Amino acid sequence: MSLIVRYLLRQFLGPLLTCLVAFNGIFVLFDLSGHLSRFLDADLPLPMILKYYLGVVCTYSHWFLPASCMLATLYSMWQLSHHSELTAMRASGISFHRLTLPFFCTAIVASLLTFANEEWLAPPLGAWSDRLKESGFAETNPGPAENVFFTNYEANRTWRIARVDLASDETAAHISAPEPDESGFAPPAVEIKVRNDDGRNVWGVRADRADFLDGNWWLTNPRLMSFDIDGMELPDTAVRVVDLPGNVPFPELTEKPRDIRIAEQKDNAHLSSREMLRKMRTSRAGSMEDRYDFWYRIAAPWACLVITLFSIPAGITTGRQSVFKGILLVLVTFFSFYAFSITLKYFGEKGLIPPFLAAWLPNLVFLAIGGAMYRRLT
Repeated sequence: MSLIVRYLLRQFLGPLLTCLVAFNGIFVLFDLSGHLSRFLDADLPLPMILKYYLGVVCTYSHWFLPASCMLATLYSMWQLSHHSELTAMRASGISFHRLTLPFFCTAIVASLLTFANEEWLAPPLGAWSDRLKESGFAETNPGPAENVFFTNYEANRTWRIARVDLASDETAAHISAPEPDESGFAPPAVEIKVRNDDGRNVWGVRADRADFLDGNWWLTNPRLMSFDIDGMELPDTAVRVVDLPGNVPFPELTEKPRDIRIAEQKDNAHLSSREMLRKMRTSRAGSMEDRYDFWYRIAAPWACLVITLFSIPAGITTGRQSVFKGILLVLVTFFSFYAFSITLKYFGEKGLIPPFLAAWLPNLVFLAIGGAMYRRLT
């Protein structure tokens, strides 16, 4: 790595880290001012508070990091231009593309880190933080869910689950029946119905318990269900229900505990892109909102690169001409970018334009605008 590249990286990374810490610190302090009394009332230990804010910060990092890239690029280019360092470097034979390459490489790394955070850190940590907040900062697990319905449209199967803990894949792998009521009646733990292409039930099964073990669902005391030609369940007196005592494997049930868990997850921010794709595959290709959220998850991190691209010309303009003009230019472009994104989000979720296009178009449009501004300086 050459001396100039190290110098340019130092000029950029310092302001970038400063802005990132400042944004996160201000956000945490603002949130802490509203929740401090609740932390004290719940006697929440410090490690749990830190984990809560880690989940919150990870959830909002896709907003903080592009804004940090914008301000860091604007400041760095202003410094280099104001002190005529860019002019001296270019006079020594270094091209403008090479001088700005460290900024673009850093922006690409920031984009990849943002995607990695959105894919692996933010979903579980954000979900944990939200559960903690919803429980009044007292309990991290809301407990088992009752009466869960899950439809696998890909296999034409509908599950009715009496009681399941959806906190994780491990807990969702064990489905048990609720306690009997005062009359001694307890519904089956799981009831699964299979339909044909016309939507009529063709067979089904009820069981007292369901466990996902070794890649298969094992049903405890399963009872097979029979249906007439119209898809209506036949009573026990008309067709004998076949009893299979003990634990019986059902390899034809291809659903996994994760499928049940993610189908019940209403907030796509708590799902990885792989889980979102799986959710769409088992739910009639997913709603327009799900499809937009999936494509936005992939497109959003590249805002770091797009914003850095149009911040470079604005920073040079700030250093050469007017500080106010350069700052105003980059702020207008920055807020226009996100205003355009929010507008297209509405159109994409309503199906007025394809979700893929709604998610990627802001990046493409402002990449072209930034590219035109950048070319004027080369």
